[in-house]
Amino acid sequence: MAVFIQLLLGIVVLTLSFLIAFAGIQVFHILHEFRLTLKKLNRILDHTTSLSEAAARPVTAVNEFYTEVKDLVNVTQDQIVAATPDRVITPRTAHRSPRRFFRRSGASLRPS
Repeated sequence: MAVFIQLLLGIVVLTLSFLIAFAGIQVFHILHEFRLTLKKLNRILDHTTSLSEAAARPVTAVNEFYTEVKDLVNVTQDQIVAATPDRVITPRTAHRSPRRFFRRSGASLRPS
């Protein structure tokens, strides 16, 4: 009976040792795959950064262009006003009544 228990104990110890070794190898494989995934993700993020910078340059250039046009219009408008001292120049919106977008049969809508 003692030999049977020792044999059974030896088989259990061998089986558990094999399972632990197998689990350890699998953990190393998982860590290796995780490392490869992180490398790929890092490359994707690098490409995304370079693409966003490349896309931002034209947008910035257009923004600077419109800013320069706006400044030029303001300077030209100031020069026109300065060149016509005998006339009063008022903005066009000052002569109009406020626009009403929602009308019912020509009459303004009243709040309910």
